[in-house]
Amino acid sequence: MKRKLSRFTLVEVVVALAILTISITGFLQLLIAAQSRIVKSHDAWMRMHMLSQAAEYYMLMPQEDPPRVPENIFPYSDFRVDCSYEEIDNLPEEYSNLVGQLPLKAMVLELRRLSDEQTVDKLTIDRISYETTAGSTNE
Repeated sequence: MKRKLSRFTLVEVVVALAILTISITGFLQLLIAAQSRIVKSHDAWMRMHMLSQAAEYYMLMPQEDPPRVPENIFPYSDFRVDCSYEEIDNLPEEYSNLVGQLPLKAMVLELRRLSDEQTVDKLTIDRISYETTAGSTNE
């Protein structure tokens, strides 16, 4: 007795290939999107890492016009961090003008790319103004 071999028709093969192509295309799109998210996340982490290294240095400096971050602390030759101080205007009323209150200033750290001088990222930290404190204790 001969058995009849069951074979796929051309339509079934074309439909199977179309489904396979669509699924592979979707999978590749997911991989590309994941890779771009990984690159963006790494860039954001690296920017914040550079800012945190500079922030640690500037937080240890008591004066409001500290020297630039040394190269052994901030070894990134393509970037620089600019530090400036601003007055804090948005303090709640119950925290303003208290007796014995140490003055606060906002330390603003800007990460700048040296090639085009563009600000890449920015970090603001509220801290005690030591210069104002030192000036008030001498009076």
